[in-house]
Amino acid sequence: MTASRSPLAVLRGLPYVAWVILYCAVTWGIFGALLGAVTPNLRAQMGVSFQQVGWLMAIWSAGGAVGSLLGGTIAKRFPPRRLLRAYTAAVMVAVVGVLLTSSFAWLAFFMVAVATFETALFTLGHGLLAEMSDDPEQRARIISLVDVGYSTGSVISPLLAAATLALDPSWRSPYLAFAALALVLLLLTLPRGPLRSVQFRADHAPDASAAPGTAGSAPLGYAGLLRQPLVRWVLLAGLCSGLSEWGQYFWFVSFATDALGQHEQTARLALGFLMAGMISGRVWQAFVHSRWRMEQKIQGLGLLAALALAGVWLSPADAPFAWLALCNFLTGLGVSVGFPILLGIALRSFPQEAPRLSALLMIVFSAGAQIAALLMGELAEHFGLRAAYAVLVGAAFGFAACAWVLARRVRAPA
Repeated sequence: MTASRSPLAVLRGLPYVAWVILYCAVTWGIFGALLGAVTPNLRAQMGVSFQQVGWLMAIWSAGGAVGSLLGGTIAKRFPPRRLLRAYTAAVMVAVVGVLLTSSFAWLAFFMVAVATFETALFTLGHGLLAEMSDDPEQRARIISLVDVGYSTGSVISPLLAAATLALDPSWRSPYLAFAALALVLLLLTLPRGPLRSVQFRADHAPDASAAPGTAGSAPLGYAGLLRQPLVRWVLLAGLCSGLSEWGQYFWFVSFATDALGQHEQTARLALGFLMAGMISGRVWQAFVHSRWRMEQKIQGLGLLAALALAGVWLSPADAPFAWLALCNFLTGLGVSVGFPILLGIALRSFPQEAPRLSALLMIVFSAGAQIAALLMGELAEHFGLRAAYAVLVGAAFGFAACAWVLARRVRAPA
């Protein structure tokens, strides 16, 4: 994936497993944004409060944290092709559960199960693609392909929700469409030939002459990685980015309808611009050569996301659709490349730890989503969504601050 190659040339050169992973990312993007899009229908039809929805979002995100471990450490213990099939089959079973249950408790259980195995697939894909190159910048661009797929699904998601809900107002109708897409993913994992040779690199034996994290050094493991200051700053940035991104996914439609007086369908269309911004940033990261370093990109984009979220927060009632769409687009652009660049920064120092670093980042992104769900749900229930949105703005400025710290650490002499 050199700078001179066109996007079509890059895509034509991808192996079969990469296409499976990209389609998996699309389905994960669709599922991830559906819950926020159907929240008004879910609340009306199941009689749940903002607080209960917050808990549902939080435990749903907790499933993502568990899935990160399934796609991280466990990924090196089994052939990836078997994990791809097993996790996809588990997703299908869980989606059927979502469609059939009428109990809020069972709904939460099956939602957690879908999130667990979708995240496991997503993390597994990041780990496999991260080992396709040893160059840090090129590796970040390869990883961004997964996020392009995820963003594509996120763009499709609110449109899919709006279309299916127009045909059938039941909150389950978008999940029925998702089930059909997940079935296609299962079929893609069944051929044995194209996936037979897919493997992770083996961990190297300890080399006393090698620096920690470099090729030839012993793997650090999760505990060793968490002792590294650079990794801790990367994870703090990921926590803030995840809180901002998922908080907007979860709560924008509710905020726009309850606090700004927008129609539900209008709010869902405005949410689509969040995903459009994200896919624009990730296509740029994956395919367009830039003179800016990874740290410079998230510095500027992090500040852009913070200002755009502040624009949503401060919007008056009956704000124009164009303004909300613009703020969502800029927010999506601002957080678009947080995950691949943060992973790329960490992998530059610890190149052999791709599955573990990907899992750790997915865990903190999921933790950010849980904070957004629980804290904002509590605040919305007691003080209204306008007050709750201050959490998102604060997290976005926190992400921008972490990006500046990481840039200074990279520039500092060893």
